Amino acid sequence: VACFLLLAIGILFTLPYYITVSYLGEVDHGAILCGYCGLLLMSAAYIAIGLFASSLTGNQIVAFLVSLVIGGLFFWIFRFIGSYGSGFFASVFTYLDFFGHYESIVRGVLDSKDLVFFLSVTALALLLAELQIARRG
Repeated sequence: VACFLLLAIGILFTLPYYITVSYLGEVDHGAILCGYCGLLLMSAAYIAIGLFASSLTGNQIVAFLVSLVIGGLFFWIFRFIGSYGSGFFASVFTYLDFFGHYESIVRGVLDSKDLVFFLSVTALALLLAELQIARRG
């Protein structure tokens, strides 16, 4: 929770840009607010993945590298495999792609499948971290 609140406070510091731009001209308020929502959802998933990676090892550098690899899988590799593949596995990798879900939210479409995806990844990573920590103790 502390990581997420720290990140949310950091994102709050970008609100003056939004206020300034909306004062100077016409903006799509829905798309911007959905973008903030998508950023918070994707960030929560990455934080949970980082916590899971941290629970796997006692070394901070190794935890960073593991979370970087897992995050890279969800953001770049799954998109690449899904776009060049075909069939069932390509559709699975396309669905697991973070960027596709985030891109959908940023366009101003707050679809329930994107919300469920990010919340499910977050919950699953937190559950795996809890199980890993319980197994250690």
